[in-house]
Amino acid sequence: MRKIRAWAAGIALGCLSFPLSHSAAAADTGSGNVTVAWMSHGIPHITAHDLQGLGFGTGYAYARYNACLLLDTVTTVNGDRSKYFGADGKAEPEFQTVSNLESDVFFRGYFDHDALESDYRHNHARAWQLILGYAAGVNSFLGSADAVGQMASCRGKPWVRPVTPRDIMMVIAQKSVLTSGSAFAGAFASASPPGGPAGPDDRSVQPESADRHVGSVGSNAYAFGSDVTRAHTGILVGNPHFPWNGPNRFFELRQTIPGQLDVRGAALGGFPLVNIGFNRDVAWSHTVSTGQRFTIFRLALVPGHPDQYLVDGKAETMDRRAITVPVLTPAGTIVPEVRTVFWTRFGAVVVAKGRGLQWDDKQAFALGDSERNNTRLIDQWLRIGTATSSTDLLAGLKEVHGLPWVNTVAADRSGTILMADESIVPAVTVGPDNHCILRGAAGGGPLVMDGSHSACDWTTAPPLSTNLMPAALRKDYVFNSNDPAWAFNKNGRMANVPPIVGVMGKPLRPRSRMSILAVEDRLKADHSALTPDDAASVVLDDRNYAATLVQPALAALCHGAEQRTAGQDGACGALEKWDGRDTPQSEGAVLFREFWQKARNIPDLWSVAFTPDDLPDTPGTLAVTNPVVRQALLDALGAAAQKLQSLHFPLAVPLAAVQYRETPRGKVAVPGGREFEGTLNIAGFGALGTDGYGHADIVGTSYLQVVTWENGLPEARAILTYGQSGEINLPEYDDQTELYARSQLLRQPFDQPVISTEHLQVPSH
Repeated sequence: MRKIRAWAAGIALGCLSFPLSHSAAAADTGSGNVTVAWMSHGIPHITAHDLQGLGFGTGYAYARYNACLLLDTVTTVNGDRSKYFGADGKAEPEFQTVSNLESDVFFRGYFDHDALESDYRHNHARAWQLILGYAAGVNSFLGSADAVGQMASCRGKPWVRPVTPRDIMMVIAQKSVLTSGSAFAGAFASASPPGGPAGPDDRSVQPESADRHVGSVGSNAYAFGSDVTRAHTGILVGNPHFPWNGPNRFFELRQTIPGQLDVRGAALGGFPLVNIGFNRDVAWSHTVSTGQRFTIFRLALVPGHPDQYLVDGKAETMDRRAITVPVLTPAGTIVPEVRTVFWTRFGAVVVAKGRGLQWDDKQAFALGDSERNNTRLIDQWLRIGTATSSTDLLAGLKEVHGLPWVNTVAADRSGTILMADESIVPAVTVGPDNHCILRGAAGGGPLVMDGSHSACDWTTAPPLSTNLMPAALRKDYVFNSNDPAWAFNKNGRMANVPPIVGVMGKPLRPRSRMSILAVEDRLKADHSALTPDDAASVVLDDRNYAATLVQPALAALCHGAEQRTAGQDGACGALEKWDGRDTPQSEGAVLFREFWQKARNIPDLWSVAFTPDDLPDTPGTLAVTNPVVRQALLDALGAAAQKLQSLHFPLAVPLAAVQYRETPRGKVAVPGGREFEGTLNIAGFGALGTDGYGHADIVGTSYLQVVTWENGLPEARAILTYGQSGEINLPEYDDQTELYARSQLLRQPFDQPVISTEHLQVPSH
């Protein structure tokens, strides 16, 4: 037995031991006892008697491999980055980069911390118990003897400290606004009236920085029902595309409260429950929804008073709030910096001139955010984890209505499958009859609404009713690849979907079209008798959809009568030998990617225009009979060849040579392609340079799971592409990346062998 040092005053922590065990079912004798049974690749199975104990074991297990990452995130959500790293350093509150100071102002000024905690304590007691336990579990690990070796990247740093329940609450709040408020962090922090002081990166002067991960963050999910599977049971494929670094890395785990909850899968860092996973009856995954989580309100200002706006003809004064941020100076001292942020009845004032959101003498803009006060996330995933079928899971989505920005795809052991967007969106009717909407109604960007009429204010009303949200229970197949949920397979459509959830009648993205093609090809090849291997291959065969559209016409063009440069001829020869895939061994994939990145924007590229009645196959057919298009295609080929040659890469360079993860084991190839290529297995890297594609911030396939049922029990295989740990010195940092490079998934039975077991004592208060 080793005593665990108490890091926080008033937290009584018990004992910790490491007996070896060959069974996950270690005996628990008291309500405060928690068992963490460690399986291969650092995957924990947490068993507890109640939610607080479950949170404790989950926080402890996550901290064992990711304490530094979690504490860095806590520093962010507390608005303390400037205090430890300086104001001008960079932070990523969402999938964009802002300054530390902007991030700190956002987290200190955007959320009502007291209101959030009060809501959890009084209205979401079960969620609060998980949060309390999670924080105590993290602190238990921080005080253990093992923390020193497991926290090499932050050892001795001044921001390493015990966490509080409020810290964990704010980590969860950050995740709630990933696709809403966080996207306006800089626009919020730098908003000032005309003539006011400009911040160091004032969004009133310069537009929001470009999101370098556009087209990478997203997901695929597929559910196959009893009508199309060999075993006449459900098969679920979950394929989220998320960053490989930072606070939104997934963490694999199993969680059990005997008789109440038994779930396995993966959770986003700092979240106390499985987000994507399975239990004994149903498996589920999520994809980022097209629903709009926010609207912009245009404020008509009172002449001569830029902090007053008119509502129903009456003036209302903005609420000025002074936000004080401690800032580390170059001299090493800490000084306070004060920023003023502005609030209206609709929400926070934001300024982003590049988005057309300027604050002048006549108008200003406020952000209405449906996710800012969402405290139902934990309740929602707790209800999902206890679902007994796809039908029951859908009922749970409607009961809690707490999903922030995702669709849900599910399959159960009876073979019933689900496609649903039951996420939270504002109760706004989008259409020509809604005079509150000033712009954005046709799906061309965020909705801008008229803030001069109180009737246009949706922010105090309940969200759009779940009765209006799209959902379908079926027996064949459904999928989603981040297009609107109303188009869920080749011929399946949902009618009357509200435009604020997803605009109908628009072309599908290449990845959605590839999903339909890949699934339909598998069904045809297997005579509608899919196996789990067949389902996994939909993603893992790395087919490039753009290649299926382009290669035949490109080959004809290459054999045409035009005079070609040596570079164009070389490119034609390399692409003729390419297998049309984005596997590590594929030769020609890099050349095609550089070619298609430019060629896809050629005017009048397609000879067959988009037709809403033919979503999967239009637009299509390269317009190679058009001489202007022919020449533009050849020019793009030549430019791609020249780029590779200038970087000293052969035209047929294997993808593995330029697309890899740098690890202590060396360079590990990463399969997959880009969003614009329509490759389902997304691999988002930086620009191509002399060392290959930039790999500092990889985004793409992160947690991939394939789940079905055999003999009434779940049979799952999965891979966490980057491994369990963010600590580069630990084996779990990259042990699964090499498996992923070979498209290998790990079997994950419920009764998986255990390597070691820890018995933890939950503090009594």
